[in-house]
Amino acid sequence: MDRERNIVTGVILFAHGSLLCGAGQSLLVHAQRLRESGVAPIVEIGYLNYSEPRFIEAVARCAERGATRIIVTPYFLIPGKFVSVDLPRAVAEAERQFPALSFSVASAIGFDERLADALISAAEGAKSEEAWGDALGEAVAFCRALPECPLYETTACPRGAKQREEVAQNV
Repeated sequence: MDRERNIVTGVILFAHGSLLCGAGQSLLVHAQRLRESGVAPIVEIGYLNYSEPRFIEAVARCAERGATRIIVTPYFLIPGKFVSVDLPRAVAEAERQFPALSFSVASAIGFDERLADALISAAEGAKSEEAWGDALGEAVAFCRALPECPLYETTACPRGAKQREEVAQNV
């Protein structure tokens, strides 16, 4: 907080959102790391679509916690449509609903040596085609029964797969 001007900064990590279970888990970890780093006293996540909380709800949470300034940080590699078109619309709506707040928007992630290192590490840990679906197995812990999910009630649904496995073990 800038005590001279009584500014309380909130950071909102802005992402598209997904209907797939567990899709936002890495963003939750990033938000927690930002909180622990002390980058701002308030750190929230706000999604454009599908996931919760939606962007405007994240703004409301920041306001409720005393933010007077919000830095919106896009969780995107490039400033495509979601950053260059949808995000400005969302910020304009937030400014309309919360006129006492000031907003600034950070750049999309772009190139960063640390990101390049993370990509190299991911490439070094590449898995065979048979293991590509392993992440869905981990997603079951975050699964919500949403008819909008493209995997809902299909054989690929992690929740359904877990339930079928439990039934098979009890037979």
